[in-house]
Amino acid sequence: MSTIGRLQRYVGALRPPIHITISSPTDNDYQELKSDSIFSRSPSPRSSFDDYPPFLPSPVSRTGSNDFSDTSDLVWLKLKIRNRTIFGFAYPRIFPRNSKWGQKVYNQYTQRKRRCTRRQCLIFTVLMILLAILIPIGIIQKRRAWKELEKTRGWGWGLPGMDANGDPIWEFTFEHMKFNYGGIKELVPKSENIPEFPYTSTITGKPTSISYTGTFNPSPTPTAFRPYPDRDAEARQGIYTGEYVTCRGYDGNYLDPQNPPSKAYNGIPWQHANEVLGDSNVLGLDNTVCWEREALLTPYGFGDNSTVELKDDWKNTTSLDFSKVDWGQLQEECVFRNRGRFNPSPTTVTGKVPIWTAPPGWQKPDFLRKQNEEDAQAKAKEIIATANNKRDLSSSNTTLPKYRSRTAVVLRSWDTFKFMPDDIINLRRLITELTLFSGGEYQVHVLVDVKNFDIPIWTDDQTYQETIDKVVPAEFRGIVELSNEPMMAAQYWGAGWHDSYKSLFMPLQIFSRNHPEYDYIWQWEMDMRYIGNHYHFLESLVQFAKKQPRRELWERNARHYIPSLHGSWEQFSQKIADLYTEPNSTVWGPVLPKDVLPIEPPMPPTANAEDDNYEWGVGEEADLITLLPLFDPVNGTWTLRNDCRAYHEPVPTMPRRSAIITASRLSKGLLWRMHEENAKRKHTCASEMWPATTALHHGLKAVYAPHPIWFEKDWQNMTYVEGVFNGGTKGVSVKESVFGAMEHNFSGTTWFFNARYARMMYRRWLGYEDNGGGREADKVHGNMCVNGVLLHPIKEVTPHNEH
Repeated sequence: MSTIGRLQRYVGALRPPIHITISSPTDNDYQELKSDSIFSRSPSPRSSFDDYPPFLPSPVSRTGSNDFSDTSDLVWLKLKIRNRTIFGFAYPRIFPRNSKWGQKVYNQYTQRKRRCTRRQCLIFTVLMILLAILIPIGIIQKRRAWKELEKTRGWGWGLPGMDANGDPIWEFTFEHMKFNYGGIKELVPKSENIPEFPYTSTITGKPTSISYTGTFNPSPTPTAFRPYPDRDAEARQGIYTGEYVTCRGYDGNYLDPQNPPSKAYNGIPWQHANEVLGDSNVLGLDNTVCWEREALLTPYGFGDNSTVELKDDWKNTTSLDFSKVDWGQLQEECVFRNRGRFNPSPTTVTGKVPIWTAPPGWQKPDFLRKQNEEDAQAKAKEIIATANNKRDLSSSNTTLPKYRSRTAVVLRSWDTFKFMPDDIINLRRLITELTLFSGGEYQVHVLVDVKNFDIPIWTDDQTYQETIDKVVPAEFRGIVELSNEPMMAAQYWGAGWHDSYKSLFMPLQIFSRNHPEYDYIWQWEMDMRYIGNHYHFLESLVQFAKKQPRRELWERNARHYIPSLHGSWEQFSQKIADLYTEPNSTVWGPVLPKDVLPIEPPMPPTANAEDDNYEWGVGEEADLITLLPLFDPVNGTWTLRNDCRAYHEPVPTMPRRSAIITASRLSKGLLWRMHEENAKRKHTCASEMWPATTALHHGLKAVYAPHPIWFEKDWQNMTYVEGVFNGGTKGVSVKESVFGAMEHNFSGTTWFFNARYARMMYRRWLGYEDNGGGREADKVHGNMCVNGVLLHPIKEVTPHNEH
């Protein structure tokens, strides 16, 4: 007679289908319920009448009337199961008293439609049960299928530059080059070589089947490589003031710049590939010679006797004794002997001469104390008088002394760094090639970050020296200075962070303030290796940067130079210029965020860049030289793109630039502006952004030097190389940029923080086995020989491939 819906409406709970009757209650009904109900209880004394049990829920109170006739205001609802009444409920009548049961009365009451029939409820219940069973089964099967699919997918599935399986296209689609590891038994003149990659215009397809028509020399002899200029000629021509004086080497003998100890081989291995990114010719690097390990490293303690088993420490392969060498003293002596070539009163950015305070534990070498100080002071006074007390290093006044600038090469280390034999040999070579042969134009330092804050390095001289003695080999302790994070926090308390990851340049800024004698500082890293002559490489970068005009400079900086596709550097520059034909569409002068004022910015000679004939900036020293493009991180995928603090302008839209890998050359002016921004304005950015962003805001000259970068594999199509490494519109770091999600493409190159090929090439060059190579390969091809190349990262090199 009734439905589940009506029961739900008046009882308030959903129950399974049961037999329901609705009628006016009678005394018999009540007695039946009282005697048979499973809920029967004794009547409550609080009831308004004795016969009504209180456990029966009723929304209506009984009056004193015992009338159960059709005229009653109540309707009795009985629930029976198997003809046994188990429940009763009294509720208000919904039909008028004068109506008959079952008669529809539309003019006064309208009954609700039934929600579902018994069959519909049954179907619904079955469906719910099936869904409760099938959905978890489907989810489990889906997850199992996904896990099986993940086993076949690479780590980069879904990222740009990946194939359908999620593997990098360059790694699993392109083939390894066969002639990357040629040796000295296969040398040919550079002009006769046919590179395996990139293909030359005269060769169609891969030239791997081409044979050399000449004859290889099975026993070539290395020759002296002379990158150092003729200082006597410079003195005669009046280019620089002062006389060049030779310096002593580690063995006490004076060095001859025309006969350096390291040698190079003329020619390159047959079909040795050309660089893909950057260009040796543009920088002025000599790519007609190649470098082999014995000829380059033997003078610094490396030996490679093929009859002796390779050892972890290399101690059995060299007879040179460096136990009594003090490289710090050798450098100081060299600088002192050439003091007439350098400014005796180096200035700061503001023209003041700051007092240099030696770090705790530093002692003046004996040989300096023994010098005739009166003669040195008289010479310095004479020079200063000649200069009329004008100390501007960049002055064009020909009557003033033309001092050579000085550059520090600062290698960054930490107190738990383990100096391997390869690290030690690399440091010896850096000091010899850069400082001793240049007459002090360069000077090498090691800046150690003490991670243990409990060591009071700045309060106790003895602790300072003991810390150096623990972490640095004895021969290099004279070139070491210490720093730590608390010191950075004390100096730059308002900056957003002070750690060596995001604030790597803070110690370098303080170093520059303590050493105003350095006009430029190279930020170098312990895991960088240059196969070649360091002086030749760094001076080539400096001269290239000096030639660059300021017009469209930032726009050229943002892109990789690919010589096999772009043509000459002039053609590449023109292609960039063609992208910016609108007026004022390029960087011209300082580019400032909101509420930031530039610090003594060099102002453009013309109001618009279009009015300059590519003259402004030519001959000007660069304040910043980077080794990868200076890209715009706005809207890109680079992880640290928004890590700037304390600027009033929203960071996502703030003008800024970045260069991955912090290895770079910074001028004293740039470092002091960075110091002012950190200390007084509280501005800061992540390490890779900080120098470039400061240079952009203050209108300084920044240059990306396109040094040569080699590839591990044959990428086949140079247009594809362009699309990957110069992705995005006009070099902007959008999602297609190689800096960010696409950085995996650098893994097969010789220069990046994740360049796996760099380590493999270096180990093969040393004669170790790493995916091939080793002593057996050397017997066939000769010791591996390569053009000058900068490699990174090179960590913990041992004969055993532990990485």
